[in-house]
Amino acid sequence: MIAADIGASSGKMAAAVYDGRQMHINEYWDFPNRPADIGTALYWDVFGLYHSILDGLAVFREKYGQAETFAVDTWGASYGLLDRYGRLLEPVYHYRDERTAGTMEDMKQVMDEWELFLLTGCQCNSTYTLPQLYSCVVQKSRILETAEDLLFLPDLLSYFLGGQISCEMTIAGTSCLLENRQEDWSREVMKRFGLPEKMLPPIVEPGTTKGRLGAWAVEKTGMQDTRIIAAVGHDSAAAVAAIPEFGKDALYISVGTSISMGIEREHCLLTREAFEKGFKNTGGIDRRKIIYRDFSASWHINEFLRTKREGGKDYSHPDLIWLAQNTPSPRVYIDVEDGLLNTAGGDACAKMNDYLRRTGQRLLETDGEFIRCIYESIAMKVRYYAYAFRELKEDFRRVYVINGGSRNGLLMQFISDALNMEICAGMPYATISGNLLTQLYARGEVASVEQMRQLSKESFELKVYEPQQGAQWKEEFARYITLRSSQSIIH
Repeated sequence: MIAADIGASSGKMAAAVYDGRQMHINEYWDFPNRPADIGTALYWDVFGLYHSILDGLAVFREKYGQAETFAVDTWGASYGLLDRYGRLLEPVYHYRDERTAGTMEDMKQVMDEWELFLLTGCQCNSTYTLPQLYSCVVQKSRILETAEDLLFLPDLLSYFLGGQISCEMTIAGTSCLLENRQEDWSREVMKRFGLPEKMLPPIVEPGTTKGRLGAWAVEKTGMQDTRIIAAVGHDSAAAVAAIPEFGKDALYISVGTSISMGIEREHCLLTREAFEKGFKNTGGIDRRKIIYRDFSASWHINEFLRTKREGGKDYSHPDLIWLAQNTPSPRVYIDVEDGLLNTAGGDACAKMNDYLRRTGQRLLETDGEFIRCIYESIAMKVRYYAYAFRELKEDFRRVYVINGGSRNGLLMQFISDALNMEICAGMPYATISGNLLTQLYARGEVASVEQMRQLSKESFELKVYEPQQGAQWKEEFARYITLRSSQSIIH
């Protein structure tokens, strides 16, 4: 099996084999993802990604022979439009392109946020597909009239490789275009926002075969008769699919540039209270539903690193962990969701101190204080939303922390302390593992999601963290909530 997992700054491919008891990943292969800023617009370089995938397939063909299956997953919301000849109509826009500036306010003139949530289960923001498409309507672009098919990024790349047009269900859930069961298009949303239904492709479930590599791809890679699988196309949902023994009594926390944390249920949660707490719904494997909240995490760490690098200090992540471990807690907190703290560029430390000044907290001075404040603020936000789930009567007894941030043992300890619960952390490449496991599911090697997760348990190890300072974090959380009440730091 070969999997491609593409993130906003880089991509990763993996070649793996299944021996009947365990899945073994032979090798990872990395490549960059460089958005193209041309001054007037910001685009994704989808052709660069396409060529990187072809290169990876060729490398793995030479090293490991033929692959039986291949699948790709990506972040959500980004899409390409095809004309009636199957040609890409325009470059693929980056979800942070400025064309959606002001679109959310325009959308409120059509439908308020609560009605949109009831129809779709989504809490929409400007990066979702719906605002990107509606910006075309507002700007009176004729591109949508010409579009014959809309394909989200995993489906677009699969189309480049094999030629089949279809839309995988979980990636469609990142669009705010599905009805609230996350299983079919919302014709009501399309109609109300003036979007043409003709461009909506057929939806397929994870594990569906999307044909085979086309002759052009075979020529470039040497891969013969390789089936393209519709994996769990949404990277967060793919990671959840791979968590060992995950179930209804568990909470997942996927830590990367952002944190996605949530639960898995049979039905979406569409209550007013869930809406007001900012929770969202999306689809998972086997038509399961993921109820989740997401917010910035490693973004703040990366901005701190950038600021220090520009000032002549080139810290590594182990350096930051050492600094935080050897610095007493400053006992001040930023809101990791604050709008100004989530703007790119500028001096990240100055922004943090500006936030602390605005909220009546003492200012930070040393690098150790800054990075410890970031780590502890992330953990506080995790605790806040974990307790919000319990306020919704959606309880959990187990916690799993996955993906890249799980390698930061200090942050894992802080999260365990903040929750005052044991956590199991690991699988830094959980997303690509979920992609591979879905391929086994598609091939009939495993018969159910439960068997997928059992196989994951046999194949990967998780580390257990026990709370060490739960009482102290409880006291600090009370201060955090007081600060929230006075400054409205939770949005």
